[in-house]
Amino acid sequence: MRRLLSTLACLTACAATHAAEPGFPTHTITLVIASPAGSTPDTGMRAIAPAMAQALGQPVVVENRPGANGQIAAQEVLKNPPDGYTVLVAAGSTMAINPHVYPRQAVDVLKDLKAVGKLYSTDFFLIVRSDSGIDSMAALIARAKQKPGALVAANSGPGSAAQLATEVLKQRTGADIYQVPFNGSPAAALGVAAGNADMLIETQAVTQPFVSAGRVRRLATTGHARSAAFPDIPTMAEAGVPGMEISSWAGMFARSQVPADRVDRLNAALNRALAAPEIQAVLRGGGLEPGGGSSAAFQQEWQAQSRLWADVVARSPGLTNR
Repeated sequence: MRRLLSTLACLTACAATHAAEPGFPTHTITLVIASPAGSTPDTGMRAIAPAMAQALGQPVVVENRPGANGQIAAQEVLKNPPDGYTVLVAAGSTMAINPHVYPRQAVDVLKDLKAVGKLYSTDFFLIVRSDSGIDSMAALIARAKQKPGALVAANSGPGSAAQLATEVLKQRTGADIYQVPFNGSPAAALGVAAGNADMLIETQAVTQPFVSAGRVRRLATTGHARSAAFPDIPTMAEAGVPGMEISSWAGMFARSQVPADRVDRLNAALNRALAAPEIQAVLRGGGLEPGGGSSAAFQQEWQAQSRLWADVVARSPGLTNR
């Protein structure tokens, strides 16, 4: 009996000691963004980060590490211990497109990282210069076919969603469109507004300043339905280009070895932040639909989109950089 009581006392003491240990996180969380300042993921994350810090009870800092198709940011995360304190923030182009366009990258994001949570989703808009004389998708396609290769599409870089979406447009319509990469999505939108390109398929957050300034106009959205914010803009299907239902998203990703309970803690903080009305208002004001949900559900969505873009890349000769 004495031995049993002694064992129980020891177990009770150990349990009390374990319960008294501080839980995750105990210090600053660093969010490494794989795109430049002013990009859609950057805009969304900077709105969410303060609310996440409040939910976690620790500071949350944001660092932009753009370049090399997201590899610089991914490598930064992988340099750190798999403890959940350094997390990648990246768009679908980095996580679901680049692995197929650049199969020999130093970081295999599909293997080395796992989903933490979805920040937002957003549809794209096709924009043209206001003085281009192109006022509809039919007019744009007619011009591209009349003068093959003369119509120039900007994109935010090789392997970007803008580049792949334009490839889908070419495949669906047979239009011959010449693509020019720019250094990020804000630069691509400026390129159209400045007359260095004729069109761009990008998000509202990136294109809105140039639309508001009257320098570009929207022709269509890639959403399944018209945008609630811009109900006068037709979908691609309504504009005569079916099969162009394409959306973008951004999310948080941790090293594959990060313990599940820490991923759950980060996911819960993200969901709490996204549930705040003020955060939802900021995101929706920028054309971003708040994400949320479980890390498992986002992992499945990520994998499904990866398979979709793998098929698009396979049907786009010369797109893969081996």
